[in-house]
Amino acid sequence: MDFNLTRDQEMIRNVVREFAREVIAPRAPEIDRTGEFPTDIMQKLAQMELMGLPFPEEYGGAGADYTS
Repeated sequence: MDFNLTRDQEMIRNVVREFAREVIAPRAPEIDRTGEFPTDIMQKLAQMELMGLPFPEEYGGAGADYTS
């Protein structure tokens, strides 16, 4: 079994990692303190088309695999 990531999986990982470092990490203490759900962050993830990765395109997803 091959456990290496595909090129697409690596690209998605890198995009999400950068987003987490730049957007989520700086706000994490505030989110933890207030307990408020960060809808603005979720909207940004949706705009980046990261919310429906494993779902088929005909249902509005990206058609990616579950590893992605």
